[in-house]
Amino acid sequence: MSNWSRITLYALVSLGGAGLLVSGWRAVVEGHATFVHGPHEALGPFGWLAFGVIPGYVVGTWVAIKRPDHPQARRMLVTGTVTPVALALAGLLRAADQGPWFWLANTVFQFAFTLTAITIALALASFPEGTVERNWQRWVLRAVWLQLAIPPILLLATPTSTDEPYLLKPYLAVPPPEVVNPFAVPWLAWLAEPLQVLLPGYLCSAILVLVLTARFVQADRARRARMRLVVYLLGATSPFFLGYTVLSPWYGDGNPLWYRLLTAVLAILLSLFPVVIVIAIVRHRLYDIDLVVRRSVTYGVLSLGIAALYLALAAAPGLALGNTVPVELAVALTIVAAAVFHPLRRVLERLADRLVFGERVNRYQLLTAFGARLEQAVDLGELLPHLADTVWRGLAAEWVRVTLPNVVVVAGSTAGPDVAALRVGLERGGEVVGHIECGPRSGGYQPGDRELLDTLAAQAATAIANVQLTTQLAEQVTELARSRSRIVAAQDTERRRIERNIHDGAQQHVVALIMKLRLARNQLARGDRSADNVLDELQHDARELLTDLRELAHGIHPPVLSDQGLVAAVQARADRMPLEVHVHAEPALYDQRLGTEIEGAAYFVICEALTNVVKHAEAATAHIDLSTQDGKVAVRVRDDGVGLGPDGSGGNGLTNLRDRVEALGGRVRVDSVPGAGTRVCAELPVQAHNG
Repeated sequence: MSNWSRITLYALVSLGGAGLLVSGWRAVVEGHATFVHGPHEALGPFGWLAFGVIPGYVVGTWVAIKRPDHPQARRMLVTGTVTPVALALAGLLRAADQGPWFWLANTVFQFAFTLTAITIALALASFPEGTVERNWQRWVLRAVWLQLAIPPILLLATPTSTDEPYLLKPYLAVPPPEVVNPFAVPWLAWLAEPLQVLLPGYLCSAILVLVLTARFVQADRARRARMRLVVYLLGATSPFFLGYTVLSPWYGDGNPLWYRLLTAVLAILLSLFPVVIVIAIVRHRLYDIDLVVRRSVTYGVLSLGIAALYLALAAAPGLALGNTVPVELAVALTIVAAAVFHPLRRVLERLADRLVFGERVNRYQLLTAFGARLEQAVDLGELLPHLADTVWRGLAAEWVRVTLPNVVVVAGSTAGPDVAALRVGLERGGEVVGHIECGPRSGGYQPGDRELLDTLAAQAATAIANVQLTTQLAEQVTELARSRSRIVAAQDTERRRIERNIHDGAQQHVVALIMKLRLARNQLARGDRSADNVLDELQHDARELLTDLRELAHGIHPPVLSDQGLVAAVQARADRMPLEVHVHAEPALYDQRLGTEIEGAAYFVICEALTNVVKHAEAATAHIDLSTQDGKVAVRVRDDGVGLGPDGSGGNGLTNLRDRVEALGGRVRVDSVPGAGTRVCAELPVQAHNG
C-alpha cells in the first residue's frame, strides 16, 4: 500500500467520522433529527443516523482497512464516508439564511446527496467483486456520474423557492413562502422541474436494480450464492423506497399513521444492507480477510444490527402514534412492543452466533443427527456430502474434505490454507478406505474434537462400506439380468445358425441323394447299365454328407473334446487353422479332465479368439497357452496382428462367451494394442460344475 493510498484512506475515514460527529452532536445537543424538517423527524432525534449510516460507515471502514487494494473495499469506504457527510450538510442548512449563502449551501448538499446515491448504486451494483462482467453494464455505471451535473444546473434553473420544489423545502427549519435565487438564469427555468424529478435518486435506483438483477440472473452458481442476500434485500426494499420517495413531498408534520409505518419499515430495511454485506463476507470468505478478525467484527456488527432492529421495532408503535395518543399510552405501547419482540431478538442472536461460530452441537447431538441420516442414505453421492457438511458445521472448521479412491467431497471454503489441521482415517476391517480432513479452526482443536471425529469416522466407514456393497450388489444384479438376456439371445442365434447350416448344407445333400436314388431305381428297373455311374455318385455324395454332418457336430460340440479332453481338442482345432498356431499346455492338463462345462467354455473361448485372429488380426502366427493355478484354469490366446478396433471388445462372439464364462464363476479379459496384436485371457474355476 503506497503512502498516497494510505493518506487517502485515512482522509476518507476522518471525513466520514467528522460527518457522524456533527450529525450526532446536532441530534443529542439540539434535539433535532438528522433530516431537520418534515416527515423525516418521524424517526426521532437520531433519525436516519442509526439506520444504515453508522453501520455502513463501520463496515466500509473495516473492509477498506483490511483490503485497501480491493476495488469493492474502496467503493464501500467512499459510500460509508459520503453518506454521513451528506447528512451533516443537511443539518447545517438550518444555519443558512435566506440569501445567496442558502442557495450555495443547498447546492452543496444536493451535490453530496447525489454523490451518496451514486456511490451506493455503484457499490451494490458491483457487489461482491467490485467489477461487472458485461460491457453494457460498465457503460451504464459510468453514465451514473452524469447526475453530478444536476445540482449546479438546478442552481441556475430555479428562480425561486416555493411550495413546489422538492429538495429545498424539507431542509429548512421554518420554510418561507418564497426565497429568491440570485443565481437564476431565466431562460433555463424550463429545466427545473424535470431535473428536480431526477435528483432524488430515481435514476440511480433504477440502474442499481437493472444491473444487479442482470448480473444475478447471468451469474454462475457460486457467484449467485454470494449475491443472493443483497439481491433479495434490494427487491424487498425497492417498493418501500419508491413509495417513500414519491409520497414524502406531500406529507408534512401531519403525516398519517400509514406513512409513519412506511418510513419505519424503510429505515429498518436500509439498516439491514450493512448486515447482509457482513453476512456475505463471513459466509463466503470474501476479500481474504483474516478469519479471527472477520468473525469478531462480524459478530459485533450483527449484534449492533440486531440491537438496532429490536430498538426500531420496539419504538415504532410509540413513534408512529406519538402525535395522536397520550404520552402514557405511547410509552405503554413501546413497553408492550419490546416484550413482544424480545423472543425475536433472542432468535436472531442465536442465528448470528451460529452463523459466525458454527453449529455448537454436543457429541450426542452430532452422532444422533448423523446416525438418523445414515438410515436414509442409499448412495455415496448423498452420504459423503452429508458427512462433510455435518463435520464442517459441528466442528466449525473452515473446511472439511472427505476423500475416497476417485472421490473427493468438500464442505466449506478452501480459499485459505489447504493443509489439514485434523485428519482421521475411514477404517473398515483393518483397511483404510478414505480420510476425513479438517481445515483450520479459530482457537484450534481440543482432544474431545479428535475423539468425536474418530467416533464419527468409525460410524461413517461402516455406512460407506454398506453403501458400496449395496451398490456393487445392485450392479451385479443388473449385469446378471443383462447377461441372462444375452445368453438367451446367443442361444437363439446359435439355434438359427445350426438350422440354417442344416438347411443349406446337409438337407440339400439329402434331397439330392433322394433324387439320385429314385433315378438309380428307375435305371435298374429298365436294366440300364448307367445305373452304376449313378450309384458311384450316390456313394460320393453320401461321404460328403457325412463330412458335413461331422463338421456340423464338431461346431456344436467336437467329439474329440468329449473323448480326449481340452488339450487334444485345442490341438485339433489349431491344426485346421489357415495360419501357424502354437499350443503350449502344462503336462498335467494332458491327462486331467476339467468338467464338461469348464472344458466347453474354455474351448469355445479359444475357437472364438482364433476366428477373430483369422478375420481381423492379419496375423502370421498365434499362440495358445493353457495352465492351472490356485484352482483355476487359465487360457490365453495371443497373436502378432494389427490389434482390435477402437472399442476393443472383440465383437458379439466374445461378449456372449464372456457371459458364459462369468456364469461359471470365471472372467474374460481382452487386451489389444494397435499394431502390437491382441491377447484374450480367460480364467475358469477347475472344480466348478465338475460333476
